[in-house]
Order: sequence, then structure tokens, then C-alpha cells
Amino acid sequence: MAELNITELDFEEIKNNLRTYLAAQPEFTDYDFTGSALNTLLDVLAYNTHYNALLANFQANEMFLDSAIKRGSIISLAKSLGYTPRSVTSAKANVDITVTKNVTVGSTLSLLKSMKFSTTTNNVTYIFNVNTTKTVTETSGEFIFQDIELIEGNRLSNTFTITADTVSGPLIIPIENVDVSTIEIYVQNSIGDLTSYAYNKVDTVVDVTPTSKVFWVEEGVDGYYKILFGDDIIGKQLVAGNIVTVSYLASKGSAPNGAQNFIIVGTIAGETQVQVTTNTAAAGGTEKETVASIKFNAPKFNASRNRAVTAKDYQTLVKNSLSKIREVAVWGGEDNDPPMYGKVFLSINPVTGAVITEADKEYIRETVLRPKSVLSVQHEFVDPDYMYIGIEGVVNYDSRLTTLTPNAFATIATSSIQDYFNEEFGILNKTFFLSSLNDRMKTLSSAVVGSVFKMRLQKRLNFVSGTVGHSQTLNFLTAIDPETIRSSTFVSIVGNAQYNAYLQDYSNEAVQNDVGEGVINLVNSFNDEIITQVGTVNYQTGIVQLSNVVVTSYLGNLDKLYISARPQPLYQNVTSRPVRIIESSPYAIIPEPSKNTILVLDDSTSNGSANVTPGLSITCVPFVE
Repeated sequence: MAELNITELDFEEIKNNLRTYLAAQPEFTDYDFTGSALNTLLDVLAYNTHYNALLANFQANEMFLDSAIKRGSIISLAKSLGYTPRSVTSAKANVDITVTKNVTVGSTLSLLKSMKFSTTTNNVTYIFNVNTTKTVTETSGEFIFQDIELIEGNRLSNTFTITADTVSGPLIIPIENVDVSTIEIYVQNSIGDLTSYAYNKVDTVVDVTPTSKVFWVEEGVDGYYKILFGDDIIGKQLVAGNIVTVSYLASKGSAPNGAQNFIIVGTIAGETQVQVTTNTAAAGGTEKETVASIKFNAPKFNASRNRAVTAKDYQTLVKNSLSKIREVAVWGGEDNDPPMYGKVFLSINPVTGAVITEADKEYIRETVLRPKSVLSVQHEFVDPDYMYIGIEGVVNYDSRLTTLTPNAFATIATSSIQDYFNEEFGILNKTFFLSSLNDRMKTLSSAVVGSVFKMRLQKRLNFVSGTVGHSQTLNFLTAIDPETIRSSTFVSIVGNAQYNAYLQDYSNEAVQNDVGEGVINLVNSFNDEIITQVGTVNYQTGIVQLSNVVVTSYLGNLDKLYISARPQPLYQNVTSRPVRIIESSPYAIIPEPSKNTILVLDDSTSNGSANVTPGLSITCVPFVE
């Protein structure tokens, strides 16, 4: 008896298998399967088998997070792991608002949550809202509202009347671009009883009692968000006849990021003399989490079990807590230099344009981490340091293989290097190898025949201008070539004399094989004469100690002191890692947390007044054998 081959999924192969099977049966001896009505029946059988095989394959794929394609399936699978995908997030800006008004001394004025401001970015107008009502007292005829957070979005609301079928939800919000962090819910007892209660959004069932007025938010398989209430066991259940008002912001996501000019829409208590000063431009707006991101984050969130014990737990919880966070570095006190037991240190790198405020840190510390971490552990935030990498390069290319001019080719090479740093760096715990740029150039064009690059490292110090001397420890994270350390030009005072000066290292006679030490001198920029010694340098470790550096003012419109150095030829790579903060003191030494360093491309432009060279300079030279 013939066997039917069932391993094929292609239509033609299925049909051939059926034809082979039937031809082997004695009942169909001498039948012509290609020229008879049996051929049509074989088509029907093959199509039916093909459809069923595809359906089974699609269903099997949608059952697993790794192979699922439909967003609804991925959201459902993530839900089983306890992970809630991020919604679209509204951009936020920080401003000061001054209202001029003739009033009696001691009068007060409130900036209501309902007040709106408009801004235009890329010829598109966006609406920002006051996030929290604030009241201030008049000062010299002005009402000054400081540190006001504006949040983007159109404020909308929906009203639902609860029936017996919806006492625990779900209530569906009829739009997709909802910033779920802005959802507010008030429940009115009935149409005849106007008493209402606020319900709070929660993400877990921890500390939720049968009487807790809470709600949960989930994304449905159709992309709309649904609101769920308790069942009188976990959270308070609604009652038929309750009237639920759901208000929220419909957000434009990342589009308003960068907006910084805000205008009041309407008036504030009838006053139109309103001045808005932007402290922080709009940032932090993001789109709804992509399916690729959900697939990546959901298993890691599940692995943390919603608790903060290991470094990976902390990274997952903190990164998912705010949309403005790009990367998080975490290390225990035992790994700090010097050790500081009983503490966990966190270094957060925000997305471009965003700022991690003290309020953000307090929210992460008290709301995100403290309920989920070991009781005796203290959480301390350490702002990351930055290392700016300058690149000078020459790229040789075969002019017979391209029509580009040297300048046009240099533009393409420069853009490629900028893209490389934007894609691979600007985050914590990365290593830069100078040789990687040679590989990058080889993939740029078949016309490239070779390239040579030199690297310059730069630290930027924010010394407050004045007559007070500053001390600082710099770590260039690699061995430094002697007599390559140089700073931007600034104004300094030594004794009673004022100089335009710069910092320069000088190696001493003990330097052998670039492993010794040198001194950092303050040098007169007019005649290059040494004014005084202001520090030391260890060339092998790359550590520079500065002491009593007086910066009266900066030159060339700079607001920081730029200090650059070149690594030694055998150390053309830089690894960002936690480095020890060393402070000299005549008193007892108090341990300080190490600092993480973020590697970024030097964005300096040519500045003759401050003696600053471009951070990225590429020259392309035609080469023909």
C-alpha cells in the first residue's frame, strides 16, 4: 500500500504527493490525473491542505513571543509575563511664568491645571498643559511661578455609566495615542448622587486591599487601552449605576521634542501680560513601544520578578520607569572604588535632549525601587561623566571608482563617523577602538583603499568663573602621551596679575617609556612662558590632578574649560567604566561613589579665540596606482 508524504507545505508539492499516492492505488490504474476531472479534485484537496497548513503554522507562530508577528499576540504574551508595554509618552518642558498685575500687596494667584500653552516646531503647532496647579503670592506687582512643568497633549475625557456587566470593567478608551501616565479617574455614585471619589492607577496587586480605590490599564489586542477595576477581593468593585469620568492626554509622541518657545493660550485670571521663560526645552516624548522592544524587554522584566536584587533587576526596573531614560548603569557598593557597603549606585543616561531631574530621581528611589529592594540598601544616584572623542583622519580613495570630489567624499565619510557614534555610543559601559573607524571606511565605498586616524580625548570642566581656585581630578581612562595635554584659553589671575592663559603638561626627566609623571603648568598664551604649576599627571594611568586653578572668565564664548590629550600609540582604545573620584582634603577622607563615563563624539567647532580645534576633521585624498 502506498504511503502519503505529508512533509511538504508548498501547494505544488502537496498536489504531486496526492497524485503519487492515488496513482499507486489499484482502483485508479491507468487514470490520467493531469487531463481529467480528477485534476480539479486534486487542486481542491491541495488548496485545502495548503490553507490548513498555513493556518496551523500562523497559529503556532503567534503562540510564542519570539515568533509572533501581530501586535495583539505579542501584547497578550507579554501580559502573561507580567509586562505592560509602554504607551506613547508626552514631551515635557520646564518653564518659569511671570504674570504682571496691579493688585494689593500679599494677593495670591493660581496657575490652574487647565491652562494651556502653544508652541510651534517644524511648522506644526502643539499644545502644552500645566501639569499641576500652583498658587503663589504677589512680589513687587508680579506673580512668579518657578519650575512649572508643561506637558504636551490635548486633554480629553470620556464618561461611562456602569452596568452589571462592567462593574470590574473593561472600559475602553476610544483613541490609541493615550499617555497612560496622565489618566485620571473619578467615580460618581450615581446620576442622583454627585458624590465622587478619585481612583489611583496601580501596576501590581501589592498593598491592594478589598477597599482600595484603584484601577489597572492594559493595552487590548486592537491597540486601544482598557481600564479594569477590582472585584472586592483585590481592589474595590464598582456598582451598577456609577458614573466614571476618565480624563487623559492624547499625545503627539516625539514630534514636539525640542520645542522651547511657549505662548499662553488665553489669559491667566484675565491677565495677558504673561512672560514665559524656558528652563528646559521639551523632551522625553516617545512613541508607543514597538513590537521589537516588547519582545526584548518582556522576558527581562519577567526575569526580575518585579523585585530589585541583582544589577539586572535594577536596570530593568529603572529603564522601564521613565521614557526619558536611555541607559542605566548599576553597581553595588562592594564594587565601588573605594568600597561603600550597604549602597547601590545608579548612573542614568537620558535620551537626547532630556534631563533627569531631582524629582525623577526621587520618584525612582521612593516609588520604583524602595518597595522592591532589600530594606537595608540605600540607593544613590551618580550623574555620569562625559569623555569627548576627537577624530582626525585621512581617507585615501581610488578616484577611478567614483565620481565624487575629495570634498564630497569627505562629507560622506564625516557623516558615516557621526552615524557610527550616534548608533554605538552615547551610552554607558562601551569601549571605543580607533581601529574600528578603518573597518567603517572599508564598508563605506569600494573606492576606499586605506585610512589613517588619530584620536584626541577631551574633558570639559564647569569651573565657576571668579577668583576662587578650583581643584579637580581628571581620568582620561587610558595612557596619555607626554606633552600632549592642552586646555582651551581662558582668563586667570595669579597674585595680582591677570593673564590670558592655558594649561599645558611638561614631562619630567624621570619619564621613561611613557610611564612616569609630569606637571601641569599655567602658561601665558601671549609668550608661552610658564606662570605657575597647577597640577600633576600620571602618564600611565591617565590621571590628572589639578589644584588651585583660577578661571576669571572663559574666552571664545565657551562656558567650560576644555582639556584635551592624546593617548599613547599602544593605547588607542578607551573603555568607559566606573572611576574613582579623588578629592584632596586636610581632613578625614570621606569615600565618594565612582563615576561612570559616557563616550561621545567631540562636537567642538574651530574657535581661534579659545584655541579650540574641530572635534571631527576628515580629509579625503584621491589615490591612483
